[in-house]
Amino acid sequence: MDSLQLSKEILKALGGKENIQEFDICATRLRIFLKDNEKADLRAIKQLKGVIAAVFRLGQVHIILGTGLVSKVYEDFKYLVSDNELDTKDIKNKNFFRRIANIFIPLIPALVGSGIIIGISNTLKNIGLVSEQSDIYKLLEMFSSSVFVFLNIFVGISAGREFGTNPMLAGVVSGILMHPMLESIGQISIFGFRAYTKVGAGGIFAVLLVVFFMSYVEKTLRKIIPNSLDLIITPATTIIITGLCAVYILSPLGIYLTSAFSSIIRFAFYKWKVVTGFLLGGVYSALVTTGLHQGLNPLYLEMLSTTGVNPILPIIAMADTAQAGAGLAVYFKSKNIKLKKISLNSVVICLLGITEPMMFGCNIPLVKPFIAGLMGGAIGGCFVAFFEVNAISLGLSSIPIISIIKQGDVLKYIVGFFIAFSTAFIGTYLMGFEDDIKIDDIKIK
Repeated sequence: MDSLQLSKEILKALGGKENIQEFDICATRLRIFLKDNEKADLRAIKQLKGVIAAVFRLGQVHIILGTGLVSKVYEDFKYLVSDNELDTKDIKNKNFFRRIANIFIPLIPALVGSGIIIGISNTLKNIGLVSEQSDIYKLLEMFSSSVFVFLNIFVGISAGREFGTNPMLAGVVSGILMHPMLESIGQISIFGFRAYTKVGAGGIFAVLLVVFFMSYVEKTLRKIIPNSLDLIITPATTIIITGLCAVYILSPLGIYLTSAFSSIIRFAFYKWKVVTGFLLGGVYSALVTTGLHQGLNPLYLEMLSTTGVNPILPIIAMADTAQAGAGLAVYFKSKNIKLKKISLNSVVICLLGITEPMMFGCNIPLVKPFIAGLMGGAIGGCFVAFFEVNAISLGLSSIPIISIIKQGDVLKYIVGFFIAFSTAFIGTYLMGFEDDIKIDDIKIK
């Protein structure tokens, strides 16, 4: 079954396009809000070839398809319902975390790809195959850093789509904050009003503020400018108004927000690091089940831009690793042949950083393994936080994240990995689970 046919079958089982309220995509799953949940046939969806699992969580349907396939199905699904007036464009009804998630989810492939290239270049350097002065290393460094050099513009374009404004105009006003001329000007004075400028001042917070403000400017102008003059007047006026507000108001506000954020991070990860690691490692898997974990993406990026390291990623990697440990215990303890197959296949995927098949296909239905996974994530997160293990990029987890762990922290991360994994494994084995649970409608390819 190809992705288009699968999309048609999923749409049919959800009650048709008229029943679709809105939908989003995550790394491995579709998240769909329905107008009438009673019309959805999850059992039929679970029986479709290519579907790993399908569940209701917090009023939305989660259809787990795995990496690669989910992107194809999402595009086909979007095409199938494109002539229906979806509420996806109506951002007024979206909560804060979902808006933030929708902005940063499209950036994940670029960030993951860059993170992997960073890992490759660091590995080649550490084993002595290349030096920092070699052309190969310089090229790899350029390839991996380009996404971070232009990150504000990428975020601006994505935010423009989410806020219902022109994405390219959003990219332009975001680019204003990154323009090299800001550094040479230093101080701007117009009609006696002064603004002190600096390239990238305010970071991602400033970009989000600027694009959000621009969305209202553009929409207001389009209401009052005649259609015949819209193309000539609206874009230029939008850029000028937004640009002035960005330089004089929003960028300085972004600086204050960034400073406050940095202070909170320093307090959380250096003063209360053990508590932070325990809590974040313990609750992260629960956040994944709701999609709220995507709301952490701007925090990762802001930390990298302000401190050069990311202490959050190693902590949440402990949560992912712990779910794999719990799943492996299910494999060894279960007498259910199908459950053993599901758990073993999911463990491999989970150790590569994709946790949804493990959680939705095995641990959550069994309950106790999921709880043991939360415990393992908390203990492992506590350990790596205490020893201040940091990543130098983002987008990876569990085993692959080792390639982007800061040099000198790798051994401490590996110890934390085994602590999280073994804690969840032992917890699951000791607590046990209902081995005869009906999982006939759950399947793993």
